Amino acid sequence: MSYETITYEKRDRVALVTLNRPQVLNAFNATMGRELADALRQAEADRGVGCVVITGAGRAFCSGYDVRDFRRMIEEGGSRELAADDLFRLIYEHPKPVVAAINGPAVGLGATLTLPCDIRLASDQGRIGFIFARVGLIFEFGSTFLLPRLVGMGKALELGMTARIIDAREALEIGLVSRVFPQESFLDDVLSFVADIANGPTRVLGWMKEAVHKGVESDLTTARRFENEVIERCRRSPEHKEGVTAFLEKRQPRWAEIAEQV
Repeated sequence: MSYETITYEKRDRVALVTLNRPQVLNAFNATMGRELADALRQAEADRGVGCVVITGAGRAFCSGYDVRDFRRMIEEGGSRELAADDLFRLIYEHPKPVVAAINGPAVGLGATLTLPCDIRLASDQGRIGFIFARVGLIFEFGSTFLLPRLVGMGKALELGMTARIIDAREALEIGLVSRVFPQESFLDDVLSFVADIANGPTRVLGWMKEAVHKGVESDLTTARRFENEVIERCRRSPEHKEGVTAFLEKRQPRWAEIAEQV
């Protein structure tokens, strides 16, 4: 499928999804929301995909929701044309690892879009800002739940109330991103970093995500019960059998072959 506001390509077992409105710093609009949702569904259905990477074209990741659409909605008295809950679930509950590759400024929705991703990687030119207070709004896209769990409640409120934009170094220090790579080699470094993930036991990594989410969202007893259920699911899986067999035979597991079959 051809897209208007994003591009979609496969690099080995990585689905590389690029927000592609560089002339407006990849400002998000309803079309981009629909196309990103379609790309995520496409990656989910493709057994040849083991990981999704979302990044931006040009010098920005995403400059937030297109303010021109905000003005139109205010003038027309309408609501934003974006199925935000649906898109959030597609990222947060995606059965494959989803990585945000923050290649430049990520502000407003551009910042919150990264939070339901499993891993956030940043270029040393990356900038992240939860600037909603500047336009009379609060955090969106699940951020009131996710951001405090990533950086702590005090830091989350500081970032929101000051609406300041932080650099990649500070984002790394507070745990908002996992790694920072040089801008000149950023995409290559990202693809190298995710290679083991993309070529890993895809279903099991999805189950791991599911169990961690359950743990974050529930009490210890419920979390441990679900964890044990998922472990039993893993033990009965062909991935577990292959992992044990490969270890005993002193070879690399053939995860991709299993992913093509299950």
